[in-house]
Amino acid sequence: MIKHSAVMFVAVGLLATSCQQKKYGAFTISGIVKNAAQPKLYLQELPFGGEQPIILDSTSIGKDGKFTLKGIGKEEGLYRLVVADGPDMLLVNDNDAIEVNMDVNQYRKYIVKGSPASESLHTLFETYRKQDSALYAVFVEIDTLQKRKATDSVLNIYRTKRDEQIKAMNNTVTTFIKSSESAAARYYALGMASRTLTADELKVIANESANKFKNHSGLKKIQELVNASSKATQQPAATTYPLLNKQAPEISLQDTDGKTFTLSSLKGKYVLVDFWASWCGPCRKENPNVVAAYKQFQNKNFTILGVSMDDDKTAWLKAIKADNLSWKHVSILSDWNSHPITQDYQFSAIPFNVLIDPQGKIIASELRGMALERKLAEVLK
Repeated sequence: MIKHSAVMFVAVGLLATSCQQKKYGAFTISGIVKNAAQPKLYLQELPFGGEQPIILDSTSIGKDGKFTLKGIGKEEGLYRLVVADGPDMLLVNDNDAIEVNMDVNQYRKYIVKGSPASESLHTLFETYRKQDSALYAVFVEIDTLQKRKATDSVLNIYRTKRDEQIKAMNNTVTTFIKSSESAAARYYALGMASRTLTADELKVIANESANKFKNHSGLKKIQELVNASSKATQQPAATTYPLLNKQAPEISLQDTDGKTFTLSSLKGKYVLVDFWASWCGPCRKENPNVVAAYKQFQNKNFTILGVSMDDDKTAWLKAIKADNLSWKHVSILSDWNSHPITQDYQFSAIPFNVLIDPQGKIIASELRGMALERKLAEVLK
């Protein structure tokens, strides 16, 4: 919802300590997954640089819910445990034996043992999610007051509250980054911090982290990114998007009928992938522009895939109907703060979109208002 920094990146990676390097290699993830809709389970590696996740191992969940997966890491990184047609969780390979216990019906309450970095990230997600929800409520109140033409004195009360809550969120994530002994966890948290920190603030803690873990390739990349960004502030935003002119990462999520739908099934068309949420005020304000563009170009080999960041299916479906969004929709139906799709597409705020050509390549990003119609008119001649 908020984007104060021009820097956006995928969060991944670490080497355990700057003084004594751990020898990484084979690791095992085992445990119990209950109430899975499908018995299949995957272990994915999240590469540095925004490439698509790599499946390292897969298995079938036993009748008793037990599973075992194995992977190999050349350094400490981030991994994703994915339940087919279900939720996933973020893990760090900071130990060679990690245990996971998750009930799909209460996926946020998963338990991780043997991985301090994974546990710390889980705690961070829960704290940050509550703060982000409270901040969103203040934004909604400010928007409502502005529509009612409230006085500046009243608006300033809520603006002050907004600034205090942003400050609290910044404190939560920067404290985590500075105290964490995991470079992978630091790197992921830096991605979260980019939502509300200024570019200069982000640069300081990114450099501190990279200097502490000098041998870590992920933090080195993030250091190069923030430093390069500060030298190229005059560069148009569209040309700085890391995935521009690259193949769009696959999206495979549940549609409004609960069936799995993939982005790749739309190959051959120009596709606007629109990331939004029912609770996002700026998204809802932008929806009429997207509707207008869809009506104008839907018969010219163009379509839209709406990707919702909602975790409430009822609210999501109501918003689709209320805003007359008549194209295909899918949703993460989970907590967007920790969902890997934000890493895959390297965005830290919504509304956000990318335009994909018939070959599946991203040719533009963050097209808003008339900019969307101008770009579509250009490519759909």
